[in-house]
Amino acid sequence: MNAPILIVGAGHAGGRAALTLREEGYTGRLILIGDEPHVPYERPPLSKGLLQGSADLASCSLCDHERLNALGIEHIAGNPVTRLEPQQQRLQLADGQWLPYAGLLLATGGRARRLPQEQANVLYLRTHDEALALRDSLTPGTRLVVVGGGFIGLEVAATARGLGCEVTLLEAGPRLAGRVLPPVISEALLDLHRQQGVDVRVNVALASIQADGVLLVDGQRLPCDWVVVGIGMQPNIELAT
Repeated sequence: MNAPILIVGAGHAGGRAALTLREEGYTGRLILIGDEPHVPYERPPLSKGLLQGSADLASCSLCDHERLNALGIEHIAGNPVTRLEPQQQRLQLADGQWLPYAGLLLATGGRARRLPQEQANVLYLRTHDEALALRDSLTPGTRLVVVGGGFIGLEVAATARGLGCEVTLLEAGPRLAGRVLPPVISEALLDLHRQQGVDVRVNVALASIQADGVLLVDGQRLPCDWVVVGIGMQPNIELAT
C-alpha cells in the first residue's frame, strides 16, 4: 500500500486542507490527525454563538463524520503526534503507533497562552470544550474578571454581560486591542463596553489570582467567581522545531 499524506492538526487549517485536496482531485490515502475528539471546526463562533447558547458544535464544524467517510478522509481524533522522524518519513502518535507518510502537512495551530500558575477558578477560551466549560459558568449574577483587552477578552465580556454577569475587564496596555486597532476604534470599543455595563480598566497589572478574586499590582483586590484569561495565543511549533 502506498504511504498516505498525513495532515497533523485537525483544526480549521488542517480540515480545510484535507477537504481541498479531495476537491482538487487527490485520490490517494489521506489521514487527518488531531488532539481534540471533534471533527474540524471554526473557532470564531466559540466566543459568540456557542458561548451564548445559540450555536452548537455541528453549526461550527467544517464537515461531519459522514462527509469525511464519503471523501475517504481518515480522521484520527484525540491521539496527537508526539514525534517526527523526517529522514524516515514517519511519525509517532501518543498511543505509540508509528505511521509512515509520503507527504506531511503541519497545521498544528496554537493554544491559549496560559498563566504560570494554574488556578481552579481560571478559564480559557480556545477549544470547543473550553467554550462549553465557560458557558456553564456564565450564569446571571456571576462575578467575572476578564484578563486581556483583545478580541477574545472583549467578546467574552460582551457575551457575559448579555447573559447577566457582572464583568470587570483588565487590560495592561493603555487602550483596548492596541496591537491591532487604531486609537479611534479602541476608544469606540471602550465606550461601547462601558455603556453596556462592563467595568473596563486599562493600564492595570495583575499581581495574583486567588480563590475568591484577583489582586492588582496597586494593591486593589477584585472579588470574583471566575477569571477568564485572554492574553493571546502560543503557536504549537514544538513538532516543527
